[in-house]
Order: sequence, then structure tokens, then C-alpha cells
Amino acid sequence: MKSLDDRIAVLLRRDRLLALGATVAMWVVLVFVLIASAPTVPSTGLFVVLAVALVLLGGLNTASAAALIRRYRLASDQVYRPDIENLDAQRAARERGMS
Repeated sequence: MKSLDDRIAVLLRRDRLLALGATVAMWVVLVFVLIASAPTVPSTGLFVVLAVALVLLGGLNTASAAALIRRYRLASDQVYRPDIENLDAQRAARERGMS
């Protein structure tokens, strides 16, 4: 079995990939919505306002995801250790119950 530090690193890497994937998906959706709604926007000024709002929303959410990952990396032991210990205890209890 892997050491606890290795398991924490795997969980952190998985969460980092999920956050990156969700951020990329968010940007794809935001750009799609802007492009899809462009023909119905009545004026160029309003389109610029929508584009600026898109950049602000996407930028704030991207910064939020980056801060979350940075916080998880700094406190990875506090974040992941209790989960791993609980999973190990549940697995041990199941194995004791089966034997």
C-alpha cells in the first residue's frame, strides 16, 4: 500500500486536474454563450458590456479556483488526511465484518 503522503499527493493531483478541467469548461461555456447571444444583442455597446462581464466573471472564477488549489496544496495534510483515515477505517471495518 502507498504511504499516506503518496496518497495525499494523488488526491491533490486529482483535485488540481478537476479544478483545471472545470475552469476550462467554464471558459468554453462563457465564450459559447457570448457568441451564441451576439446576434440577438441590440447594440455594439451592450455587446461590449456583455464581453467585459464575461471576462470579469471568468477571471474571478479562475482566480477562485487557483486560490482553492493553492490553499489545498498548503494545507493538504489537514484537508486529505482525515478523509484517508476514515476510508481506511471503513475498509478495515468491512474486512472485519466479512471474515
